[in-house]
Amino acid sequence: MRFLRGPLFWIGLLVSFGALLLALRGLQWAEVGSALRDANYLLLLPAAIVMFLSLYFRAIRWGVLFHPRTDVHLGALMGTMNVGYSVNNLLPLRVGELVRAYLIGEAQQVSTAHALSTIVVERVLDVLTVVLMLVLLLPFIDVPAWAATSALVAGVGFLVLGVLLATLSLARRWALDVVDWGARLLPARYRMRLREAAESVMEGFGVLNKPTVLARGVGWSFASWFSSVLVMFIVQQAFGLGVGFEAAAFVVATTSLAMLVPASPGYVGTFELVVIKGMENVFDVGSNAATSYALVQHAFLYLAPMIVAAVYLWRERGTWQQVRLWIAGRTPTEAPAATASESSRRLEDRSE
Repeated sequence: MRFLRGPLFWIGLLVSFGALLLALRGLQWAEVGSALRDANYLLLLPAAIVMFLSLYFRAIRWGVLFHPRTDVHLGALMGTMNVGYSVNNLLPLRVGELVRAYLIGEAQQVSTAHALSTIVVERVLDVLTVVLMLVLLLPFIDVPAWAATSALVAGVGFLVLGVLLATLSLARRWALDVVDWGARLLPARYRMRLREAAESVMEGFGVLNKPTVLARGVGWSFASWFSSVLVMFIVQQAFGLGVGFEAAAFVVATTSLAMLVPASPGYVGTFELVVIKGMENVFDVGSNAATSYALVQHAFLYLAPMIVAAVYLWRERGTWQQVRLWIAGRTPTEAPAATASESSRRLEDRSE
């Protein structure tokens, strides 16, 4: 596949391998197995319900970020978003974000450039939310220096990015003039396409300058991340780790920041390292118990979006054809695209 050839893929594999070695060294695997056997797996049922609620809240937020459009169907948002998350679990470099932008464009007649700009805004909201989460934890736990430093760097970086995007949106005419100037040597048809893409991107960034819309996006971000913390808390109780809600919030915040580091698909290794060492050093949980929890928690988070994506792709068979062609580096034909759009319309009709 085309995504397995770049150096970043191999760097990510090395990072994941090194993180796994650090996370799993010195473990007593018999004790890990015992902790896995003794866990109360019935608690995973309410955790699964809350997890799907969290994904649902994320889909609602994504729809809000398409303002001023209000006709982007929630079912298509939920399905394509989870397809993107699933591709991120299977392929490197977060190419799932490109996949979901392309698919929502095909299914709902949305500009792919507009969809990508909403995903950028989404990422800004996510990082700032988890940074705020760590700040709120400061009175309750001793946040390690590595977590505080990571939060500071990520928070400042993404806050600056958000301000820059909002400024670009306000200076829309100037930004488009710069695009036109940069594209002046291109053939006319490419200049037009580039101009249209730039206009779509500016439209996506425009929500940062609309307080009411932005407030709705922030609200759904909080709802989604609170649900994610609740999922972590329930799974921690299933393993009887004896920790409170602050431990779940800490795990959510630190693993989310760790996902900014290049790693193998699914963040294998980096997730386990952050969870195990965090639970061990901050909350005095034994490494073997922390490992059993980390393995199940990661599998839980890994599988949930893939289940939603599988259901969506089963119902939208034309969309599955497009995903396969896109990943293979081939341009989907008009027939599958039409099929996907027709299938999406059928899904909307059934939902209504």
